[in-house]
Amino acid sequence: MNMEEYLDARRASVHRSIATQWGSIAVALTLVMFAGLLVRPINEVRRACQIGFDEQTLKGLPPDVNLMTKMGTLRALAVDIAFIRLENLKQENRFYELMQLSDTLCKLIPRSASVWSYSAWNMAYNISVCQYTNEARWLWVKNGIRNLRNLGIVYNPKSITLYKELAWIFYHKIGDRLDDSHMAYKRELAVEIQIILGEPPLALTEEEALANFKAIQSAPKDIDKWIEQNAEAAKLVNELKELGLPPGIELLEFVARNMRTYSSSEGLLANQQKQENLGRISAIKAVLSNPEYAGTVDTLIAAVRRKTIEDVDRLNMKVDWMLQLMEDYGPIDWRTPFAHTLYWATYGDMETKGSLNINPADSMNAVRFIFFALQSMVRSGNVLLEPNFDKPNESFLQMMPDTRFIHYMHEAYLKFGKEQFGDDPRFIPGTSGPNYLSGHRNFLMEGIRQLYLQGGEDNLQEAKEYYFYLRKFDRTPEGKVKPQYNVNFEEFVFNTLYEALETQSRATAMVSELLLRSLKDLADGELDRSVIHFNQAKKWRDFYMKDMEYDRNQRRSMEKLGVMRRDVAMQFMMSPAFSALQKYRLWHALDTATRQAIYDNALPLVEKQCEVHNPQLDPAKVMPVPPGMKEYRENPDSNLKNLQYFDPTVSVGEKKSE
Repeated sequence: MNMEEYLDARRASVHRSIATQWGSIAVALTLVMFAGLLVRPINEVRRACQIGFDEQTLKGLPPDVNLMTKMGTLRALAVDIAFIRLENLKQENRFYELMQLSDTLCKLIPRSASVWSYSAWNMAYNISVCQYTNEARWLWVKNGIRNLRNLGIVYNPKSITLYKELAWIFYHKIGDRLDDSHMAYKRELAVEIQIILGEPPLALTEEEALANFKAIQSAPKDIDKWIEQNAEAAKLVNELKELGLPPGIELLEFVARNMRTYSSSEGLLANQQKQENLGRISAIKAVLSNPEYAGTVDTLIAAVRRKTIEDVDRLNMKVDWMLQLMEDYGPIDWRTPFAHTLYWATYGDMETKGSLNINPADSMNAVRFIFFALQSMVRSGNVLLEPNFDKPNESFLQMMPDTRFIHYMHEAYLKFGKEQFGDDPRFIPGTSGPNYLSGHRNFLMEGIRQLYLQGGEDNLQEAKEYYFYLRKFDRTPEGKVKPQYNVNFEEFVFNTLYEALETQSRATAMVSELLLRSLKDLADGELDRSVIHFNQAKKWRDFYMKDMEYDRNQRRSMEKLGVMRRDVAMQFMMSPAFSALQKYRLWHALDTATRQAIYDNALPLVEKQCEVHNPQLDPAKVMPVPPGMKEYRENPDSNLKNLQYFDPTVSVGEKKSE
């Protein structure tokens, strides 16, 4: 090849290279153009799979979180370093620095459910148990709850894992008895919720309990707009602001402390206030009690309650969903941790249905918490609270059985069992499915015992229905009736009573039901039968307590029998299930110490019951004032020893001699 041919070949090669380059550029631009068309559907998939942030849902990220998410590949290195540092800080007990680092870590990868779960668990469990006071422990448990409820779930509304973890903390850390400070947690939560929702209504029926919450649900959603459009509301709010009380959580705290409609501590509350504040308190109470603002005050307080409940920085709960749960599962007392377990388990199950990245195990476990919550409400969903607003963990709190939730629990098993396992070839119509059958059976056996011990025609009929249900569906692998059901109803119940003493909650429920039956006997004039049932309660309590010698922290121990009887008597007098005539008979048969302890709390409901259902009865005669009430109110602990060592044979003997 000569030089001229070489140069021609080289020029041709260059032209081909340039053409190739331009062709590559054209192809690249075409691919980029088509890739741009895919951005929108890819973002839709990312949003559906919860891979990236949904700005429309979150309405914009906080600046600090937004900045953290723009670190690119450096985030992975920062996360690794942060995790290592976290473990070191935990070992060094540098907890507040640890909390700040945990907050930073969550902001680095806010869409990672595992990071939020780890951070919340670390606070609620690992760090809390390293503290020495109930107040410090509750602070860290509350921080763990806030981490999930007010932050993690806000950024990950479709993560069933976070709902499950939050429900678990309420159920296990607060609701269970494994933590030495569990009662302090329960008291703190109960007082906080009572401030926000108000004291429970004097409800004679489930419908009345619902009506009280519906007042909150029907309150204005936009409180500022309502005030702006309502001249009377604006005037009321201005008067309150002039007295230093804005329409927020401060208003609810004031109402909780100073505007209680019924309480045994009404006189004590005034003593908790500083003397120099009494003038301001009186002025605010005068404004809130002004007849000119009668309806407006109620609406304002209800609206503030709704706003506080739904505030992302407070409870972050939906009022509409809370009401739906009360309509589906009964008159839930939101002061119990189990109510919050139920809320987050059901809300998480509802909110994450249809999510592509849902964890099946977490989904099933979240549904299990619905059962755990309802079962716990059956065992201890009836709350007696006398709040100490200055030191909430020192409040009086007693949680007793509530058999109203047995029916709802049974229906929940059937509903969710069919939803979870309806397509399973092993599923039998009318049952809760193969995976839930064991828990369903154990619950119904416990419910049968409680209903039987509580007594009453309706309760016995309900218990028999569950017995025949078990006899029909709880079969051997061969399909035969199990031997335990081949006995009559009465024998079946007594054969299972010993099984009720496995745990403190079951034993407490059983003893409480026997005490309630003893009080029913008193109300019916059956003094001898009352003593028999009291002695049975004493027998089962002593049997359970014989192994409590080494229960140093009293996590599994029961109260003294007389104290338990006092609380059950309170339940009896405040329950709409018993007539005013029954309460009259019981009241006159009770010992003085018990009457003193329950008089102030029980009287308002008895007055209302007489007004609505028995107007011919005088509440003052149904519940005459016990002797020594003035001395008791000045020193409520004065009769505690009498309650602790109560002996019904003496009381009955005295009544007989009279």
